[in-house]
Amino acid sequence: MSFPPTTSSRSRRVKRILVWLGGISLVLLVAGLIAWRHRFHGYTPLDALTDLRIGAQVRHSPHPARDFLELRYGPQTESANREKAFIDLFNAGHIEGLYLTVGNRTDPRTRQLIGDVAQIIAGYRQRMTPAEKASLGNYFFSPAGRAQIHDATGSYQSKSPQFRAVAAPVIQEILTTLTTLPATTKP
Repeated sequence: MSFPPTTSSRSRRVKRILVWLGGISLVLLVAGLIAWRHRFHGYTPLDALTDLRIGAQVRHSPHPARDFLELRYGPQTESANREKAFIDLFNAGHIEGLYLTVGNRTDPRTRQLIGDVAQIIAGYRQRMTPAEKASLGNYFFSPAGRAQIHDATGSYQSKSPQFRAVAAPVIQEILTTLTTLPATTKP
């Protein structure tokens, strides 16, 4: 004859189950964060959510690329915001996010958006003041800047040839801009 479980044995069983579920959840959370960090480098989930939110907000804008930069980095009339936006183009996590968003799409809208970004970079290069060039040169010729370029290049080169072909206008403008920067810091 078996006796029905007592309240204390039930509560111990529930506690044990909750502890196991909590432990498994913690392990999954840590594993997810490690996987995220491996794939997206310094691009945090908060950054990704911010980019996705702003992207959705400007989706139907007449100038989505320009509006995205304004909302993400601040008014592009201020040199500090333009510099921040340009440096962030070398964020390997952003490249990964762009790849997941754009993928191998070659539709006219995607090509237009990529062309708009390329034009924004070209315009930025033409309007850069000597002080902005010196500041960017100091950064990109520093060990941290060189490491960021190296990581971004590796991330970009690991993507499919179709994606690289779609993104080529932006990459061309980025590289052209880099070549105009003075090497003010010794390598």
